[in-house]
Amino acid sequence: MQGRRVAARWGGVLLAEIPVLIAGCHSGHQSGVVLAGLASVTQPKTTSLGPNHLAAEGTATIRATCGQQSFENARNGLIVSQTGLHEDVFALRSGTSYASIVFNLDDALLLEDVLRNELKENQQPIEQWKCVQQFEGYLETLTDPMVEQDKLAKELDATAFKDSTREAQEQLRREKENEALAPKN
Repeated sequence: MQGRRVAARWGGVLLAEIPVLIAGCHSGHQSGVVLAGLASVTQPKTTSLGPNHLAAEGTATIRATCGQQSFENARNGLIVSQTGLHEDVFALRSGTSYASIVFNLDDALLLEDVLRNELKENQQPIEQWKCVQQFEGYLETLTDPMVEQDKLAKELDATAFKDSTREAQEQLRREKENEALAPKN
């Protein structure tokens, strides 16, 4: 039984090393490039851009896709994931590189604003305009609950702070009263 476990372990190690050996034997110093290529196949690509560039990229991608497809098809093709977390509200597929562009809450709110302004300023074909408008509304459904939660959390924090301040002041007042009532030697 022990011998089978050892053989199975070594077999797994040998299988894992085959791509490395193949890449190493035939590519010389380029094995790092091959390994990086293998890693990129197994891990989804994400892009990290600045907020203004992110909003511009998202707007351009949404506008271009909405010019060719209905909202439902555009949404299904562009939204890669929706985690609903502040750090990672959703990921949008880039129209140029097809990489996932991750939008945190601030980025998503900025994208909504840019789309809203885009709808006001630019004259687009009616179908494209409707699609972009639906996209802006859809993004609001993702971000509005989080914004509301943040607002409630801030209100609770402020209330808790006020309560703790009031309680500390009351305790200080009681201590001063006790000191005043205590006999002095």
